[in-house]
Amino acid sequence: MAAAAGVGAGLAGCHPTGYAGVDLIYTALIGAGFAIAAGTAPRGVLLVVTAVAVPLSRSWLIVPAGAALLAAFAAVLPRRRVRPLSELSGALAVQVVLRWPPLGFHGLTAAVAAACILSVALAAWTAMSRPGRRRAVVAAAAAAGLVIVCSVPALIGAYLARPTVDRAVSRAKAALTDIESGQAPAAVDTLDTAAAEFGRAHARADAWWTWGAALVPVVAQQHRSVAQLTSAGTALAADGGRQAALIDFHRIRARNGQVDLAALERLTGPLQDLHDRVETTLATADHQSQWLLPQVTGPLHRLRDQLAKADGNIGLALEATRQVPALLGADGERRYLAVFMTPAETRGLGGFLGAYAEISVDQGRLRVVRTGLPKDMSDPHGEPAIPGPADYLARYGPFDPGRHFEDVSYSPDFPSVAEVLEALYPQVGGDHIDGVLLLDPDALATLLGFTGPISVPGFPDTIDSANAADVLLRQQYLLATAGGQSGRHDLLQQALAIGFKRLTSSTLPSPKVLGQALGPVIRQGRLLFWTADPRPQRLLRRLGLAGSFPAVPAPPADLFALTIANAANNKIDAYLSESVQQNLVYDPATGTLHDDVQVDLHNGAAASLPDYVIGSFVGSGLPPATNFGWLSVYSPYTLSSATLGGAPFRFQPPVTELGVHAYSAFVTIPSLTDARLELHFVGSPGAGTSLSAAVRLQPLARPVTERIVVTPAPGWALQRGADPVWTPGPDEVQIHTWRFRKIGKIGQNTEKGV
Repeated sequence: MAAAAGVGAGLAGCHPTGYAGVDLIYTALIGAGFAIAAGTAPRGVLLVVTAVAVPLSRSWLIVPAGAALLAAFAAVLPRRRVRPLSELSGALAVQVVLRWPPLGFHGLTAAVAAACILSVALAAWTAMSRPGRRRAVVAAAAAAGLVIVCSVPALIGAYLARPTVDRAVSRAKAALTDIESGQAPAAVDTLDTAAAEFGRAHARADAWWTWGAALVPVVAQQHRSVAQLTSAGTALAADGGRQAALIDFHRIRARNGQVDLAALERLTGPLQDLHDRVETTLATADHQSQWLLPQVTGPLHRLRDQLAKADGNIGLALEATRQVPALLGADGERRYLAVFMTPAETRGLGGFLGAYAEISVDQGRLRVVRTGLPKDMSDPHGEPAIPGPADYLARYGPFDPGRHFEDVSYSPDFPSVAEVLEALYPQVGGDHIDGVLLLDPDALATLLGFTGPISVPGFPDTIDSANAADVLLRQQYLLATAGGQSGRHDLLQQALAIGFKRLTSSTLPSPKVLGQALGPVIRQGRLLFWTADPRPQRLLRRLGLAGSFPAVPAPPADLFALTIANAANNKIDAYLSESVQQNLVYDPATGTLHDDVQVDLHNGAAASLPDYVIGSFVGSGLPPATNFGWLSVYSPYTLSSATLGGAPFRFQPPVTELGVHAYSAFVTIPSLTDARLELHFVGSPGAGTSLSAAVRLQPLARPVTERIVVTPAPGWALQRGADPVWTPGPDEVQIHTWRFRKIGKIGQNTEKGV
C-alpha cells in the first residue's frame, strides 16, 4: 500500500524544490509515509482529513476523494481497527491532497494540504510507542540539521550577491536609458560593467558550496531564481553591449531634407537581437516561483519592470526601422497631403482646414510640391464623389463636404477625415495621395522650434515657436493685413508653405529629441498622421499619431466625448473655454451606470473685436460676439435628460456614429457669458468588479479640462488606496480603470473607523 501510494504521489507533479529528481523523491516519500501514518493514526483524524479533501477537489479528483472518505467511514465503523482500510483511505487521500488545484489566494490549497499531512503525522506520532517516538525525534532532528547545513551556504551566497546585483541592475538601467535616448556609444561601457557585475553576482550566488540548497524546499526556489536571473542578466548585458555599439539613433536625422534610409535599415538587425535578448530575460523573470521571499522578489520586480519598459521601447524602435523606410519612399515616391487645422473656427476634429501643402517623399528626400487654400479647391457646381466611410456620409453628407473642402474635418475621427481627403483631393485638381498629415497652430509652433523663425510677407514680425500659435489663432485676424480677408488667407497659406519648406531643407534632431518635443501636441491630437498603407497602422497607433476616436473599452465601461463645430462662419472659437465634470455612479452587482455630466462653456469674445472674428453669417440675426455652435455629445448610453442654464434642453434624435450614440443640438452663448449644460445618461454596461472610462478631449484653442468622479453603489467601495477622482489632462492617456470590493455592515463600520 505504501509503495503504491509513493508511486502515485511521485507522479502528482508537485514542486517543493523546483528540481525534478528531488521533487519526485520527496513527493514519493510523502505519499508512502502518509499511507503508513494513516494506518496508525486515530481513525477520527483520518475521517476529518478525508472529509476536507472532498470539497476542495475538482473534476476527476472527486472520485478518489469520495473513495477515501468511504474507506475512512468503513474504518471507523468496526470496534477494532482494520488497518488496511485506514491505509487505503490514506493512500487515496494523499493522491487527492497533492493534486488540489489552486483555489482562493495563492498558497491556500498548499497550506491546507500541509495542515492535513502534518495532522495525520502528528496523530500517528502520538500513537507510537516511546522508543518509536524517540527514533522519530532523532530522525526529525537529523533532517533539521541537514536543512540548516544545506541552506546557510546558499543564504550567505545570496547575501554576498545582493549588493552586486543592485549595482548591475542600476548600470543596466542607465545603459538602456542611454540606448533609448540615442546615446548608444555611452551605453557600451556601462553594459560591459553591468555584465561583469552580474557575472560576479552569479559566481557568488551559484558557487559549488551553495548547491546543497537544491535539497531544501522553498530555499531551493530562492537559490535557483537568483542563479538564473544573474545568469540571464550577464547574458543580457553582454549581448546588449555588443548590439549597443551598432545602435546609434543620432545617425538617423533629416539633413537638408534628406533622411539616410540605409542607416535606418541597418539598425533593424541589432535592434532585433537586443529585443530577443530582453524578451528572453523577461521570460526568465516571469517564470520564477511564486514562493519567493520579499528579499528576492524586490530586486526581481525592479529588474522586471525596467526590462518591460525597455522591451516596449526597443520593440517600438524596431517596428519603426521596418515601417518608416517605406513611408519615406524607400519603395518609390510617396505623396502626402499636409493640412493645417485652425481651432479658431471649430470642427469636430478640432478646427476647419485653413491651408494645405502637398509633399513628395522619394528615397528619403522630402520636398514641397504645392501649397494652397482648401477653399480654392471647393467646387460650388460639381459634387465630388465620397465613397465612405458610411457613418461619416450618413452624419455629415448633408453639409456637402465634397463641395466645401475646408469643412471635411467635421468628424472627430481622424482616419475617417483622412479617407475622405484621400478620395476628394484627386477630384479637385490634386494628385493621388498616400497619406494625410494634420497639424494645428500649436504643432506648427513646435516644429518652428527646430527650423527657427520664419518671415511671412504681410506680417510685421517674425513667426517663431513662442508666438506662432497666438499669431495664427488670434493676431492674424486682429491685424489689418494687406488685402483684408484675402491677406489673412495668404498669411495662413504662406506660413504653412514657408514652414514646411524650411522643415524639408533643415537639419532636424534625433528621433528621441523630436519625440520629446512633439509628444505633447501628438497626445493632444494636434499633430496626426494617416497612411493608406495598412502595414504602418500599428506603429502609428503606438506613437499616438493615429487620431482614432476611442473605442468603448471592454465592458463594464463608459465613454464620453464632446465636440463643438462653429455654425456662425467666424473665428470666435479662439476665445472659447470648456470644462467638463462627470459623476459616475456604478453598481457592480447589477451593472447599472448613471453618468451625470456638467459642461461649462465660456465665451470670452468681446464685442470690440473685429467683425471678421465675431460677426456671424449674413441673415443669422445674432448679436456681435455671439458664439453659435453645433454641439455633439457621444456616449454608448441613453441620454435621459438635459438642461441648458437650468432650463430643459432638447437634442436632435440620436444617430449612431463611430460605434456610439451621437446627440447633437445648436447652442448659443452670448458675448462674455457662461453656459452650463447638464446631461444625465443611463446605461447597463454589465456587472463586474471594475469599471473603465474613456474620454476624447477636443483640441480647442484653449485646452479642455475634465474631471471624473466615481461613486460605487451602496454595499460597494473602491479598492483601498484608489482615488475616486480622475483628471484626464489633454496631454495624457485618455482611459482609466477603477476596481471595487464588496463591503458588508462590518466592513462599512470598519471603513468609518468604528
